[in-house]
Amino acid sequence: MKNSLVARVRRFINADSEGNALVEMAVTLPLIMLIMTGIFSFSMALYQKLQLAEAVAAAGRQLAVDRGSHDPCADVMNAIYNGAPGLSQTSLNQGIVITINGTTEPSGSCPGPGTTGASADLSSAQGKNAQVQVTYPITLSVVNIWGSGQGFGNVNLISQVTEVVQ
Repeated sequence: MKNSLVARVRRFINADSEGNALVEMAVTLPLIMLIMTGIFSFSMALYQKLQLAEAVAAAGRQLAVDRGSHDPCADVMNAIYNGAPGLSQTSLNQGIVITINGTTEPSGSCPGPGTTGASADLSSAQGKNAQVQVTYPITLSVVNIWGSGQGFGNVNLISQVTEVVQ
């Protein structure tokens, strides 16, 4: 009697297990795809952050050694654009702040050595601090179904460097 009960249970389990793999895949596949798209979205954000940090570091070095230039901020802007080719220049332009010797310059327009005013101290700023800060907006979304924009919303990546003018 014991063998017949065990045999019946085995036959029952084996008879109904043909569709188990399909059901398990249907249940787990959406979860796996959600995790994969989340990993992809965050890795793209990390890649953009690394590009931004490298571009700002190059811009800070450029500003620190570009004391004799006629337009050092144009050189800094070019260093930012060249250091981050995968980032949108229009988005970059909105968030660039250049501070020379404690004076914050308007985005992309700090003067060269021949100008007058508070920010004309670039030629005499040797040994003083020059700072470049860039804010870059990104949108983190894990799943975007039919343009609904489900996700984490808008995030600002910020990178900043301070160098001593040589």
